[in-house]
Amino acid sequence: MAATIPASFFWPPPGTLSTDDTTLAAMRHGLDPGTLSVYENTVLGFLYAFLPKPPVSPVATLSSAAAGGTEEGEGTDRISALPDELLGRIVARLPAKDGARTAALSTRWRGLWRSAPLVLVDTHFLPRGGADGRPPRPGPASRAVCRAVSAALRTHPGPFPFVSLSCGFMKAVDADRAVLAFWFQHFATKGVEELVFVNRPSHLAGLRLPAALFSCACLRRLYLVAWRFVDTARLPRGASFPNLQELVLGGVAMEDRDLDFLLAASPVLETLAIVGNVNKMHARLASHSLRCAQFCLADIDEVAVVDAPSLERLFIWQGLGQRRGGRIRIQIGRAPRLSMLGYLKPGMHLLEIGNTIIKPGTRPSPKTTVPSVQMLALYLHFRIQNEVKNLASFLRCFPNVETLCIQSVETHEPTGSVNLQFWQGTSPIKCVLSQLKMLMFREFHGDESEFAFLMFVAENAQVLEKMILVMELRAPSAPEELFTKMMALRTARWASGSNKLGYLISQPGVGGNDTWDTWDLKAASDFKCNDPFLCCL
Repeated sequence: MAATIPASFFWPPPGTLSTDDTTLAAMRHGLDPGTLSVYENTVLGFLYAFLPKPPVSPVATLSSAAAGGTEEGEGTDRISALPDELLGRIVARLPAKDGARTAALSTRWRGLWRSAPLVLVDTHFLPRGGADGRPPRPGPASRAVCRAVSAALRTHPGPFPFVSLSCGFMKAVDADRAVLAFWFQHFATKGVEELVFVNRPSHLAGLRLPAALFSCACLRRLYLVAWRFVDTARLPRGASFPNLQELVLGGVAMEDRDLDFLLAASPVLETLAIVGNVNKMHARLASHSLRCAQFCLADIDEVAVVDAPSLERLFIWQGLGQRRGGRIRIQIGRAPRLSMLGYLKPGMHLLEIGNTIIKPGTRPSPKTTVPSVQMLALYLHFRIQNEVKNLASFLRCFPNVETLCIQSVETHEPTGSVNLQFWQGTSPIKCVLSQLKMLMFREFHGDESEFAFLMFVAENAQVLEKMILVMELRAPSAPEELFTKMMALRTARWASGSNKLGYLISQPGVGGNDTWDTWDLKAASDFKCNDPFLCCL
């Protein structure tokens, strides 16, 4: 049975990623597009789309009875009759500025506000609670929000269980450094448990975070966007995050040694996500607590799982090293619980297991396999022969894969097709023969190499339960050709005993609208994708 990982060990959390979110993400940050590069716009759009939602909202709804009152007893102050404990809970669920206003009601209410935990969200200080978006550039609005945040930190004794600051434009100048020092002094002493801290600069990283960040001992979740990380070489001995469980670094400038320090200083860290880092990175994962590591839109040359006995999920998506034509080294050392791995790119990723680099023809052995992996995701150019040959070698490295996700990618420089005879003549692939239960294949175009691989799976996967294809028609003549191939696949001699094929067809329409048809196959109609790893495809 495939491994089950709690939803808390994913970022973005399951259910937050949708087509609408990814399409509109670039508008979420609200910055002036003229000040950003395409890369910065993509990274910031992605990050802003998935910032944690505050536990309080400036938009409140009242029942009709509460809003309108009744004839009998209308105007009676029933709220003040409630006990202090209950009133404190009510105040704690108000936005900071509304909670502060209750202090003007009476001496009793002033004490309630000061004793209640405060959720501090800077967008709530904007007109209409931030409904019109964050300020697109520095100005009176952003400065007023900054002053309001400072005032709240100064006047309220805490605790602050949740703080989200994403409206400030801070530069590497003494005045802004002083503001940061003041804020972090209060974060550390007033029990901040969840901190979302976003800068809005013209470039991703400029101002360095103060060393006082490591004084925030209560932190459990930390999201940092568009900063220069603390200089860990100057931190005092013993600096740590003793309670940090989730860490997201977006557009953060840091050195390799900073990541090493972070992992060593966070003894209970379970989720790490690095999105759009500024400096090229060689990431070495050595952590006994880490369960999920993700690198998205990141400039990385290497991801090495050195010693991660609790690691269950390793996710690498759209690395900049790949886009530049470079090869990224993916090294898997000690990771006995690793069950989900992706997206590997045969031919572009240099896969190393233990001390062995996986190449076409590499024979499986205990030193070249990762038996714990049950879900594997791949990007593949099926028109490049060496990548397809690498695919066979990669699959042999993961003998217990039950779910295989493949995204077929177009290439403008094809080197030829690999036919069914290649797969029939290759040495056995254990996961296909005896473990594979589900194949998710996206962007199937009907190319000979794609079809050969699917036929190989159909004729050899003895326990296959579902083969789901998402297809795109590229030319007017494609439907007939595709239909012929699909009929051959449907009528193949399936090793599992019967046809398990289900598929969707997408044809680009006029004006950018796609037309979707689902062919009436039981496997397709019964298929429901609730797994966040599959949904990310």
